[in-house]
Amino acid sequence: MKRALVIALLAAVAMPLLLAAARMPRFGSVEQPAYTHVARRYLERGAEEAGAENIVTGVILNYRGFDTNGEVTVIFTACAAVAAVLACSGEGRRPVRAGTPVALSPVVRYVVRLLAPFIALFAFYVVVFGEVSPGGGFQGGTVFGALIIVTTVVVGRDEAERLSPERPRLWLQAAGPLSFLAVGTVGALLTGWYLGFPHVPRAIAASMLMALEFGIGVGGAMVLAGIFWRLGDEA
Repeated sequence: MKRALVIALLAAVAMPLLLAAARMPRFGSVEQPAYTHVARRYLERGAEEAGAENIVTGVILNYRGFDTNGEVTVIFTACAAVAAVLACSGEGRRPVRAGTPVALSPVVRYVVRLLAPFIALFAFYVVVFGEVSPGGGFQGGTVFGALIIVTTVVVGRDEAERLSPERPRLWLQAAGPLSFLAVGTVGALLTGWYLGFPHVPRAIAASMLMALEFGIGVGGAMVLAGIFWRLGDEA
């Protein structure tokens, strides 16, 4: 009886999904919405409606802002899950301090120390100018996270942690979903819907987008560093 009920429920769910899939335009067809009106609207009115001169940024943070909100939440959840799993598996064992400096060439250490400020500046530039040029929070956060990992390998975790003090680290790792929550709430107060961006004055929408970019960048970098450090603790 239970098996028959499960099969019936699966069939009831599958039928509308199959019907919807059958009614979709064929892959590559010129009748797809992306070709008929969506892409054209993005190009013609994207900068005005989304508040960003970079159409890609406008699509990611405005038109499909709910999807991006879910992505940053998943990233933070993955970090929390890794930390929880490693914490449980490490019970009763003395953790090993991650990031002990390895015997590297003095040239490598010098080059990393020399280039680190410029890499950090480049990551900042990618985040700040992601609204008007290629880049954004995901890209800048990845660059800065990679910098923290390389610094940990070369000079040790103690020195690398100066880039991310332990006490505020959890809040920094959650910067992505927290920035979406804050900006989404502001948007709801100004426009009446979550993650709404007012068109006038344009500076408000630009500031909201910039807050999202920094939240994504900082949160992504800290998540990458956090997972790397946690894995090192259990090595």
